Amino acid sequence: MSHGAATTRYILLAALLITGIFILAAGCSSSTPASIGAIIPTPSTVNVSIQPDIPRYTLAMSSAPGIGLSPVLNVQASTAGKYVYVWKTDYGHFLDWKAPDFTVKELGSDVKVPGGKVYWTYGSAAAGKERPVVHITLNVVDSATGATLGCAERVIGWVDGDMAEIR
Repeated sequence: MSHGAATTRYILLAALLITGIFILAAGCSSSTPASIGAIIPTPSTVNVSIQPDIPRYTLAMSSAPGIGLSPVLNVQASTAGKYVYVWKTDYGHFLDWKAPDFTVKELGSDVKVPGGKVYWTYGSAAAGKERPVVHITLNVVDSATGATLGCAERVIGWVDGDMAEIR
């Protein structure tokens, strides 16, 4: 093999490697669900995480309509702005429940809210029916530009069939 062919091969390999890195770093979305308890790294301008109010929930609990989920943003004061919070779940749905009237309002499984906090819950199922692992995602969007600034994901599993446990 000639010196020119080897150099061309190395340049092509380097270009493919760099392209692959850019593709991996391009966004927060993933077509593969996270494993239970996984922390998903997100290249973003705002560091985002999801903080649950309680670690476990069942429909029999009367103290809350679901698991309260709040966005936690680590931003510098100069980058703080107005955000829209886009919540999605592949099982169950989100609720709104807040002062002053504490009326529960069903929001759906794909919602945009200006205030950030939502509650996640699920419906009843036939006895013995196994529930799927639940993936909840949060995208924080700049309300002025529509750009996604950060994202996070949490996973919910099941204990004793009907108790949801956030991991």
